[in-house]
Amino acid sequence: MSLVSIITPVYNAKKWFKETFESVLNQSFKDFEWIIVDDCSTDNSFDYVSNLVKDYSNFKLIKAEKNGGTAKARNIGLRNAQGRYITFLDADDILDPTYLEEQVKFIKDNGPVVSAGYIRLTPKSKSEFMVPKDVTYKSVLKTCPLSCLTTMYDKDVVGERYFPEDLKKCEDHTFWLDILKDGHVAHGNPKVLATYRILENSKSRNKFKLIKYEFRVYHKTQKINWFKSWYYVFCWAINGKKKYKNVK
Repeated sequence: MSLVSIITPVYNAKKWFKETFESVLNQSFKDFEWIIVDDCSTDNSFDYVSNLVKDYSNFKLIKAEKNGGTAKARNIGLRNAQGRYITFLDADDILDPTYLEEQVKFIKDNGPVVSAGYIRLTPKSKSEFMVPKDVTYKSVLKTCPLSCLTTMYDKDVVGERYFPEDLKKCEDHTFWLDILKDGHVAHGNPKVLATYRILENSKSRNKFKLIKYEFRVYHKTQKINWFKSWYYVFCWAINGKKKYKNVK
């Protein structure tokens, strides 16, 4: 049984996956499994990934029965994860060689939820994002500094967790809210340990298009009244603009 489980959903990611693969392969910390879930790609990603991982017993490739979206693909990975510590990695992002080593060390001292800094890479810019020292449920209602790329949690403490599959977008925000709502506090690792590739069609790039989905996060999943839900949407939008002000 591996100490860490990395979960990666794949959908038509053949163009970027080799670099992601190499970043996992080159981790200095070796006690991990990598669960890759192909969400019925149409660009031959499954065969491509299969060929890359075939010689590594701790790299596990699963093909979804039908295309279900990122949340469902991650949940398939979660149901197959054997590790105590869970972390996520999208198929076009990159981990620094010491990511797992540094995060395991940090979560043992500061757990059960930790999140590190990362580089935001676009075709036009490169900037760092640092996670606050302490992240609580109340603070995540107003802005979400926790990314699936650099956040790790202790499954033995927070329990089995799954992404809401009925949300087309903002499912990751709901995921972290549900964990922190139980009273857990996420702690920011002050080191930059990964690279987040922001593509032109990235779901997080256009905040205006996400407003109705964020309202549903607050009103439907967190059971917050209509007025307060719109208040939190406003806070999220303003803070999101500040968060991405250096991203071109």
